[in-house]
Amino acid sequence: MRQEGAVVGIVAVLEPRDETTPRPRPRPLPCLTGSSLPWRYAVERAAELARSPEPVLLTGERGTGKTALARELLGPGDLQLIDAAEHGDLERDLAHWAAGSPLLLRHAERLTQPAVATLNSLLDTHPDARLLITHTPGTPPGPCLQRLLDKLAARTVVLPSLRERTEDIRELLSALAPRPAPGSPPLTWTLDALRALEQHPWPGNVTELAHVVQALAEHRRASGPVRRAELPDTVREGPAARPLSPMEHAERAAILETLHRHGGNKSRAAAALGIGRATLYRKLREYEG
Repeated sequence: MRQEGAVVGIVAVLEPRDETTPRPRPRPLPCLTGSSLPWRYAVERAAELARSPEPVLLTGERGTGKTALARELLGPGDLQLIDAAEHGDLERDLAHWAAGSPLLLRHAERLTQPAVATLNSLLDTHPDARLLITHTPGTPPGPCLQRLLDKLAARTVVLPSLRERTEDIRELLSALAPRPAPGSPPLTWTLDALRALEQHPWPGNVTELAHVVQALAEHRRASGPVRRAELPDTVREGPAARPLSPMEHAERAAILETLHRHGGNKSRAAAALGIGRATLYRKLREYEG
């Protein structure tokens, strides 16, 4: 502040302190292992969506960890489980489900048309239902199931296959190995065995890897690190996937990025890519080996 050219005081402008509470980090998921970018993106996105009381769809190949992730996201407590691959009267069970209680619905691709219609109706009347649905893509869905997938497109998370996150394999080996008996060394691996594990296409994903680790831990008699020769024939000698050309690599990356951008919705991804849905399914099968 000046008076007749001389500084006679200072005006201080006070602004209110920002009392905004920092956004909490997603709750850690201890039973799910992996630090690769595709895996962390999927887990963090699923945790973010699950914090709001609306349905979430987890989709991905068999054995990628959809059910394990869903159980962690729903947390401890009363949980209703409906498996469309095993239940007989799905419409009755869905109709009797109290929308206020958490529900894990597995294998949405196996839902009958009447069951899908019942579920669509429930979601229309209870849009904030605490519901996690798992879905394994395969044959193109019928119109009723496609309506359900479209409805959940913005709340869909695609879990990556193990082929898309091979850098997690070494971490998974440690997590999947059973606790050794007192005085016994933990299961370790030679570099050659690790290379074979990382080159295998893993059609059964983490579930298949877990079976390999469990079988070795239970039946192995040799000492020292696991050698390549001790691995199952399908892992040790399985044909390597055909290497992709640079153009195929670019096309595969574009397809996966578009799928992520559209929440795993194949119809919308195909439209954005300018190809038919059947073509998209064919290309996904080709690039998945």
